Amino acid sequence: MGNHVGTVKLRKLVLILPLIGALWCDAAFARQVAGSYLAARQAGYLGDFEASALYNARVISRDRNNLRAMEDLVIAYVAMGRMASAINVAEVFQKNGAGSYFVHSVVLAEAVKKQDFRKVLELLDSEEAGRSFLLSALIKGWALAGEGRTEAAVAQFEKIAEDKNLSGFANYHKALLYLSKGDADFAETTLKTYFDGGGAATNRNLIALLHALMQQGKFDDAKEYFEASFGDRPSPALSELYQKILGRQKPNSLLVVDPRHGVAEVFLTVAQILSADDSDENTLMFARIAEFLREESTEATLLCGQILVDLEQFDIAAETFKKIPQDAPESLIAEIGRAEALSKDGRRDEAIDVLRDLTSKQPDAVVAFQELGDELRYSEQFEGAVGAYNTALEILDAQQRQNWVLYYSRGMTFERLDQWDKAEADFRMALKLQPNQPYVLNYLGYSLVEKKLKLDEALEMIELAVSLRSDSGYIVDSLGWVLYKLNRHDEAVGHLEKATELMPVDPIINDHLGDAYWAVGRKREARFQWRRALSFDPEEKDETRIRLKLEIGLDEVLIQESSAPTLSSAQND
Repeated sequence: MGNHVGTVKLRKLVLILPLIGALWCDAAFARQVAGSYLAARQAGYLGDFEASALYNARVISRDRNNLRAMEDLVIAYVAMGRMASAINVAEVFQKNGAGSYFVHSVVLAEAVKKQDFRKVLELLDSEEAGRSFLLSALIKGWALAGEGRTEAAVAQFEKIAEDKNLSGFANYHKALLYLSKGDADFAETTLKTYFDGGGAATNRNLIALLHALMQQGKFDDAKEYFEASFGDRPSPALSELYQKILGRQKPNSLLVVDPRHGVAEVFLTVAQILSADDSDENTLMFARIAEFLREESTEATLLCGQILVDLEQFDIAAETFKKIPQDAPESLIAEIGRAEALSKDGRRDEAIDVLRDLTSKQPDAVVAFQELGDELRYSEQFEGAVGAYNTALEILDAQQRQNWVLYYSRGMTFERLDQWDKAEADFRMALKLQPNQPYVLNYLGYSLVEKKLKLDEALEMIELAVSLRSDSGYIVDSLGWVLYKLNRHDEAVGHLEKATELMPVDPIINDHLGDAYWAVGRKREARFQWRRALSFDPEEKDETRIRLKLEIGLDEVLIQESSAPTLSSAQND
C-alpha cells in the first residue's frame, strides 16, 4: 500500500516538474524581455544610441515580432553611422508589413545607393513618403533623372519652384542637375534668373553659380560674385575654391556627379534646414543618410558630428569627426569639433593633444591656437594658455586683424595667474575693440569689486552689462554683489534674489544671497541660502567658508578675515 502511494506521488511529480519548469522559464524569459525593453526605452529617452542598440537588439533576439524595438534599433544604428546593420533590420521590419517613416527612409536610401530608381519612385508613392513633401518631391526629380528622364526631372523641379517658399531649393537642385549633365550655361541661367527674381542668395546657391561660371571659364565674373558674397578673406572651407578662381582653374570635380549624389544633397539640405531649429534624431538620420549616399561628403560628416555634440553623444561625435581626412579643407573644423567632443566627454587631455597636433600642422590657424588656449585654461594650465593666446594674437597682428575674444580670454587667464595689471589691460583692449560687450563689462567690473578697486566704475560697468543682458544670472548677481560690497545691502537683496531665480542651483549666487540676507538682519533666511549653496557642490574653499558661516555667523567670519562686520553682531534674529 505504502509503496503504491509512493509510486503514484512520484509519477505525479514527474508529470508536474516539466510544467513547473516551463512556467519558471516563461517567467524568467518575460523578466529578461521586460528588463531589456525598459532599458531600451530609457536609453531612447536619454538619446544614448549605443545603449539603445544593445538593449533593442536583446529585445528582438527574444521577441522577433517586436516592431517598436526594430524601429528603435534602426534609428540607433543610423545615428551611429552603421547603415549596413540598419538596412538589415529595416528589411526584416518591412517583411512584417509595418509602416515607419524612419525605416522607409533607410530602405529608400538603400534603393538610391543601388541606383534602383524604379524602386525609389515606387517607394515615393507610399504613405510614409508623404510625411515630408519637400524631401519626397526633390528626390522624385533626381529619381526621374536616374531613369534617364531628364526633361521630366527638370519639369519636376520647376513644379516645386511654383511654390515661392520652395523655389530656392528647387532652382538649386535644377542647377545641380544641369551641372551634372555638363550644361553649365543652363545652370548659370537658372540661378541668375532666380536671383534676379528676388530669390535668396544662400551659400549653396552661390557656390553652385560659382561652379557654373568656372566650368565656362568665366573667372572674372566668378571672382566678382565670390568677393561680393564672401569677401577676399574667406573661411578655410571656402579658401580652396577662392584660390582656384584666382588661379583661373576649373573645379576638380562636380558638385553632383550623378542622381545618387543628387539625392544625398537633398537629404543634406533638409538636415541643414532642421538643424537650424533643433538637433534631434530626425536631423541626424537625414545627415547620416546623406553621408551614406556620398561617403566623400565631408560636409555631411561635419553636420553629423555637430548634431551628436548637441545631443551629448560625445564619444560617437569624436569618432565621426575623426573620419574626415587630414588633407580635406574641412579638417580644421573637424579637428576642433573632435577636440570639443572629447573635452565635453571628460577627456580633456586627449582634446589638448588633438589641438596641439592641429596647431603643429596648421601653424597659421588662429582658431586652433584659440581653442588650445581655452582648453588649457579650463584645465588650469594657465601658463600654457597664455602662450597659446599670445601665438594667436601674433598671427592676427601679422594678418592685420583683431579679435576681442582673444584679449578677453587672455585677460581671464592673467587674472587667474594673479597678474592683474596685464589682465585689466586685456579687458580694456577687448572693450576698445567691442564696446559695451556685456560679458567683458561684467568680468572686469566683478573683478574690480573683488579686488576693492575703482568701485564706482565697476558699478557703472555692471549696471550697463545688466541693461544689456538682464536675463543672465551671473551678470545680475554681479550687480547685487557690487551693491553689497558698497554697503547698499537693501538694494543688493533684490538683485541677488532675481539672480537666484535665473540660476537657482548655482552655489556662488545662493551664497551671495545668504550674505546679503545676513547683512539686512534676515539671518534665518541667510542660513537657509547657505545650506542651499552647500547642496549644489561648491568648490572646496567656498564650502569651508560657508560651513564656518553656518557655525559662527558671517560677522565672526569677517572679523577673522580682518574685515569689518556687515552688521552689529549684537543684532538678534
